[in-house]
Amino acid sequence: MPSKPILIHRLTPAQIDLIDRLSACDSITMDVLAYPELVAHQELEKLGYSEMRLEPRKKIKIVITDQGRQVREAGYISKKPVVRLTERQVAALHFLAMRPRQYNDIPAQMKDVVRRLQLRGWAEVGVDAQGRFWTVLTADGWMLLSLLSY
Repeated sequence: MPSKPILIHRLTPAQIDLIDRLSACDSITMDVLAYPELVAHQELEKLGYSEMRLEPRKKIKIVITDQGRQVREAGYISKKPVVRLTERQVAALHFLAMRPRQYNDIPAQMKDVVRRLQLRGWAEVGVDAQGRFWTVLTADGWMLLSLLSY
């Protein structure tokens, strides 16, 4: 029987970056957002921290809500759970903590989980001197892993 997911109340690094960008300006047009930023916006929108606005004959804009400003002032800590960390995600964090992994080193059932960790900002892809891609934990990923160890 799988265990219950671990509830995380702190925004992910990708969500924090987007909240900071939104608070620095009035709005961001949706077509300038990269895919990881779109995923972060979708998660923030579900929480009520950002929203889309469509002005007549204009492009879709993403704006921060009052709740988003409040969570930013509270140090990016939310009363609502932001992420539900599953056993598979914890296992992927431990797997990446052992050493940098090339794409082919990651088991097939873990590839999508690792991709999700990358979208949230807990893992990143880099290139070595020979041009090979590898995945490693970010500083935020290491911090999350250390909190899970307690």
